[in-house]
Amino acid sequence: MRTPRSRLTRRLLIVGIAFAIILVAGTVGYILLEDWSLFDAAYMTFITVSTVGFGEVLPLSRGGRLFTIVLIVTGVGAAAYAFGSLTDYIVTGELQGTISARRLRGRMDKLSNHYIVCGYGRVGQQVVQELVNSNAPVVVIDRVLERLPEQNATNLLPLHGDASDDDVLRLGGIERARGLVAATDNDADNVFIVLSARSLNRDLVIVARGLGADAEPKLRKAGANHVVLPNAIGGRRMAGMLLHPSVVDFLDVVMHSEDLELWLEDIAIATGGALAGLTVGSAQVRTATGATILAIKTSGGKLLTAVSADYILQPGDIMVALGTRQQLQALERLAGLVGT
Repeated sequence: MRTPRSRLTRRLLIVGIAFAIILVAGTVGYILLEDWSLFDAAYMTFITVSTVGFGEVLPLSRGGRLFTIVLIVTGVGAAAYAFGSLTDYIVTGELQGTISARRLRGRMDKLSNHYIVCGYGRVGQQVVQELVNSNAPVVVIDRVLERLPEQNATNLLPLHGDASDDDVLRLGGIERARGLVAATDNDADNVFIVLSARSLNRDLVIVARGLGADAEPKLRKAGANHVVLPNAIGGRRMAGMLLHPSVVDFLDVVMHSEDLELWLEDIAIATGGALAGLTVGSAQVRTATGATILAIKTSGGKLLTAVSADYILQPGDIMVALGTRQQLQALERLAGLVGT
């Protein structure tokens, strides 16, 4: 797909080639018709095409004057085409679009620890909304230009292109990104996106959407850390609302409400942090911070939902904690993630 700038460059290249042909043809024409020297013929051609208004270099025959008229018409036509292309580029807003694209690329070059959302359909829009609400920097990639969101002054950057293309992912800062969501409505596209993203960033957290049940193993083999099947999750949620409505409401409010005092967060234990090497009982997290540890995902990937007081906290373990903003921030400091 040609960009506005490339279209203008192509038009001006055509004009340049046309002028070169006119100058060569004019020079040869004057040499053949008037038997002039190469210099006189070239000079007469140049002042004729440029319409500067100088007189004839040497007296012209009737045939030479007719040839000069043709040169003037073709030269003015080429100049008008060039001027029209430039005017159209400015008036239609393509110049502004090119400037905006440069600014956008400049902002993307400065991004780090951001999230990339590939596919801005119904699922992608929900993902982006949640990330933006959390003040997380987001790059949105979609191959349909009209579907992309408007650029946000703070943390939302749209990028038009194919998310399975390595160059597009690099433009979105894949090497510096914290996480990526493959949320297109095609399993094959999501597999290619995951493959490309994983090859460019081995440490990236990748969450992939799967439409069919057979998509999950393929996406995991491609490199996805997590696979989400919206149909399965939707079904479980609907059943949960029938069987345990209060529990579902509580979890929904805790995870998504902006006004609630209590929050659920996952907090990793850093190497050298105050908690590393302590047992859950001796750490006395609730006494020190006010936050409550609900579960722990070990560095080996095992999820402990009933945490023993004798469990030794290790670097890389992730605590799922409940508390106020202040309490969770205190726990982050204790874990060694803030202020270290």
